[in-house]
This record gives sequence, C-alpha cells and structure tokens, in this order.
Amino acid sequence: MKITYLFHSGFMVELDNNLFIFDYFKDNCKKNRYRDCGQLKPEDMPKDKNVYIFVSHGHYDHYDKEILTFNADNVNYIFYKEIRVKNEQDNIYYMNPYETLIIDDINIKTYGSTDEGISFLISAESKTIFHAGDLNWWHWEGETPDEKEYAKKAFLSEIEKITENNIDIAFFPVDPRLEHAYYMGGEYFIEKIKPKIFIPMHFQDVYDVTDKFKKHMSNKTGIEILTIHERGEIIYKD
Repeated sequence: MKITYLFHSGFMVELDNNLFIFDYFKDNCKKNRYRDCGQLKPEDMPKDKNVYIFVSHGHYDHYDKEILTFNADNVNYIFYKEIRVKNEQDNIYYMNPYETLIIDDINIKTYGSTDEGISFLISAESKTIFHAGDLNWWHWEGETPDEKEYAKKAFLSEIEKITENNIDIAFFPVDPRLEHAYYMGGEYFIEKIKPKIFIPMHFQDVYDVTDKFKKHMSNKTGIEILTIHERGEIIYKD
C-alpha cells in the first residue's frame, strides 16, 4: 500500500491491483509541477490497475470536476447521490448513506455525515479503508449551547453505526478552524473505532495541526497517527 496526500481531504491510495482517489480538490497551486502540488492529470491514471474515484459530497473543496477528465475503461466513479454531472457516464455510481455497492472485488459501504454527503468504507485486497468526508464533531465557538449539543449527539450517533467495523486506515477531519475543539472528533473516533492507522485531513495547508494532533494523542498506544507536511507527499508505504 502507498498513500499520497493530494490536498485538504484528497488522498490517493495505491494497492497491488487497485487505485483509490478520495475527494480530489486541487485548489490554486503556485508551483509549476503537478506532483509537487498534489495535483493529478489524466495521464497519471495507471493502465494496469482498476481506478476508483470517490466523492463524498459536492462542496467545492471535496469535488473538483476535473476528475471527469480522468475517465478511461478502467476508471469508476462513486459519487454522493446529490452530485450532478452534466454528461452522464455508465461508470458513475451514485450512493446515499447506508448503502452497499460491490464492483468487481471492491466492497463499498456508505455511512452518513454530520455536514453534507456521505462517508465511505471500502474493503479491498484484505484492507479496510474509511474516508469520513465531512463527518466530524463540528463544535463551533459561535454556536449556541443547544446547537453544540445537537452537533454532538448527531456525531456520536453516527460513530456508533461504524463501531462494528475493523478499520485499517482512517482518513478523518482534524480542522484547525474549530480552534480548541479541533481534536474532539478525531479523538473520539480513535477511542471508539480504534483504527490501525489514523490520517488527519480537512486542514487545507495548516500542516502543523497534524503534528499538534499526534502530540495530543501520544498516550493512545497501538494507534499509528500520521503527520503531513506538503502536497504530493507520500505519507505511508509498506
């Protein structure tokens, strides 16, 4: 397995026979070379693997329409149901929360979100991968106590649905905009789900929050928490 950080909540996961791309969002990049910016081009799609491109919802920072130019015979798209594509393609699959889809040897289950869209659980090649999309404990400073309590209950309820799974790799928001509450969702997720590897996301280019979160969670033994420091970085390889 090789995992490459693209940008924000975007990642590329490469297995022996399959390649997964999650919530690709290229943003504006000041560098000239695509790889250094965490950007992809159609020619980056491998010919010798099946490619699956996942989009958890239609927010601009999770769905870049450029991914539709990656289309090829070995490419499949798995989109949240409410995403609209101008020119429909037979290889686009639409999913709501709490659905299951099997494509070849890939098993895909969806769960809900505490913002918009869905989260993904993928089983392939003896690995289980979870991408949370915008599922998080959204504890905003400017909200009322009632709003914060509602957000908490919604998050805890959704996590409870996921606890039945053994997860190898988890991509989950650690958002610095939440200020002192940046760690709450990730911490709770780790305590309840216990993934083997936890990968922070949804932090734009505020990379130091990944180091901060790892330090905060340093007493959680048995969980490997990765840090990220630049676009296009290979953050895991085995």
